[in-house]
Amino acid sequence: MSDKDKQLVLDAPVREDEQEGAVCPVVAQPMPTPEDVERIAKQAGKKKASPVPKNKTRVAVCMSGGVDSSATAYLLMEQGYDIIGVTGWLIKSGSRCCDTGMVDAARVCEQLGIEHHAVDLRELFKSEVIDQFHQSYSKGRTPLPCSVCNTVIKWGALLNYGRKHLDATYVATGHYARVIQTPDGKRLGRARDPKKDQSYVLWGLTMEQLDATLLPLGDYTKDEIRSIANSQKLATANRPDSQDLCFIPIGTTPQQYLANFIVEKPGPIIHCETLEILGYHKGTHNYTIGQRKGLGIAHPEPLYVTNVDPDTRVVYAGPKEALLRKELTASDVNWIMPTAPVGTFRARAKIRYNSPTEEATIYPMEGNRVRVVFDEPQPAITPGQVLGVYDEADDVILGGGWID
Repeated sequence: MSDKDKQLVLDAPVREDEQEGAVCPVVAQPMPTPEDVERIAKQAGKKKASPVPKNKTRVAVCMSGGVDSSATAYLLMEQGYDIIGVTGWLIKSGSRCCDTGMVDAARVCEQLGIEHHAVDLRELFKSEVIDQFHQSYSKGRTPLPCSVCNTVIKWGALLNYGRKHLDATYVATGHYARVIQTPDGKRLGRARDPKKDQSYVLWGLTMEQLDATLLPLGDYTKDEIRSIANSQKLATANRPDSQDLCFIPIGTTPQQYLANFIVEKPGPIIHCETLEILGYHKGTHNYTIGQRKGLGIAHPEPLYVTNVDPDTRVVYAGPKEALLRKELTASDVNWIMPTAPVGTFRARAKIRYNSPTEEATIYPMEGNRVRVVFDEPQPAITPGQVLGVYDEADDVILGGGWID
């Protein structure tokens, strides 16, 4: 990396983003421009990987420019692996704190004395993640783009690139989860730190991908990882965790962002029980099931969005109790098991990232679909979100799918 590039991102104080309260580094020098990022990405993309040293196993570490992936690279080096950093070039914008990721990843690789490679995945990221995000909202679904990114980008494009061009045996990321060896093969387990566990968003991994995966952070807490990064003086040691979607500019709400891509189609807000017209909205894409704020309706009782119908342009709202449901179906189901289940079984299931798992009965269906019946009604089951299915001990994620 050139001296100019080394100075692009410096250790600096932090500020609070006014919109989401997300902490973002304030850079002593100007934020890297798209041209800066492009130059570094192209330099890293032209490199050819060095031969794998004898008696070593190579791991391609997906380097996002955050503290977690940086610590992952360091920990695996300490374990004796031959490490190469690889970063996906995902967006063109130079307007947000995560745009420093390419630069920071290169800096950490230089600190650790490892190669840094980059892959231009902007078109793939746009078509499979960003465009799908827009389409989901236009269809009345609430997407989880980070989960799509894990499947398509990290364990798709970057894993394949690592194998084909970097001679890597494994791919590793900074996710907090564990690869557990059992008599029946590897399984994807929860992280030691329950507050940071990210097994839920890794539901899309296949058994083949899991066999080629290392997740060293699953045995650490976040504080321990920060301490390790600081002890090694890694450039990203004190970089705050990202709080929102990487492709939405700072200071812009998802609704403001979506207004640039989805035509506003006004319609009524109707009470789900009385069918009374409560008011009007500017577009169904501005609402998601369970939403309470932003309805703009004066009503004697708290109102929640209970359903969104983009075809009729109706947003339904009602009391909190109207959100409760005991059943759901999910599609495009993936099982992280040697053999997909065919019969009914008991398990624990969750319907959103920050919710706990709940006891349920799972009914596998034809066509990679599944029906789930919870023991107790669940609030705000939302189409487009992820169903995560865990074992009864709540230790291992068995698979998941997209909620219908």
